[in-house]
Amino acid sequence: MAALDPEVDWWIASDTANPQTAAGRYNLASWLEKVNKPLIARLNLSVGLNMKVESLDVIGLKAIVECSGKAVQRSGRPYNNRYCWILHFHPETGKVVKIREYVDTALIREVLEAADNV
Repeated sequence: MAALDPEVDWWIASDTANPQTAAGRYNLASWLEKVNKPLIARLNLSVGLNMKVESLDVIGLKAIVECSGKAVQRSGRPYNNRYCWILHFHPETGKVVKIREYVDTALIREVLEAADNV
């Protein structure tokens, strides 16, 4: 998280905010509170959260990262998601100032709405 500017413009899947799917725009604090916290609360982290970079391309001050993530929900069901992040870096600080994230929002909705995950 140290690589992110606190005022990062973090866009997930849509310009329209939807707390059921995590879609919308966030800065770091709002992403931690509205996206990360509810999702992490529904995962069994004692089993682990495994993120794997599938590909990484850097073009000037932009990086395109494709990742896969594997975890287990509290219900025991798998949480296997894929991500594509387009990161924009500030030329002076080197911090990430903009993120465009593409993710399986239907899977996020399923995890956030599952009563047996709480």
